[in-house]
Amino acid sequence: MKLTTKHLTALLAAMTVVATGCTATLNHGKFSDIACPPKGPVGVSARAEKMPHRIGWGTFTVFAIPVAPVTVNGEPDKELMNQFKAAVEHCGYQAKLVQDPGDAAGLPVLSCSVKKFKFRNYTWLFPLVFNWGTVTVEVSVKGPDGTALWSKSYNGKASGLYSFNSTVNKALTVMLNEMIADLARTDFKAATGAKAPPAANVPRPGI
Repeated sequence: MKLTTKHLTALLAAMTVVATGCTATLNHGKFSDIACPPKGPVGVSARAEKMPHRIGWGTFTVFAIPVAPVTVNGEPDKELMNQFKAAVEHCGYQAKLVQDPGDAAGLPVLSCSVKKFKFRNYTWLFPLVFNWGTVTVEVSVKGPDGTALWSKSYNGKASGLYSFNSTVNKALTVMLNEMIADLARTDFKAATGAKAPPAANVPRPGI
């Protein structure tokens, strides 16, 4: 196929989109409207486990060849846990970021292990540039003695156009709202343990 000036212009524009639209600033959207009474304090780990800096690829050509990494602005593991802290506070808890469980002063601590945080786009149909991705995490709460009180996986998917920023935060918000639905009816207590939601998947001792 002979490339015309029109084709070359479109290719250049698509490459510009790939080069400039491959960063995201984590910033959750609207949380679910759930009435939550004030609850006690809880620690939130300051850093997410296994959170990558590169969360995907911007692609080029009809074959969607990865050419530009998609990254998170700032320190991704800290930025993600700031979003979790906001979600925990939305559920009525007094959340405190802790670098180490030993700094939690006897509080239960919520932590997050990232299982999947991947996004991708398709630029060949420029000026339409589609993107999509998935966020999957394992959230757990441990008591002051390290005993697992609660654990569950959460998943968020989203798709969009052009900038990765909107799509990443849509998926993030979907995932956080799933967690909020559980935390809203859960009350973790540092001294007496926790009441986990029915969907929690931590096996009971002896089973």
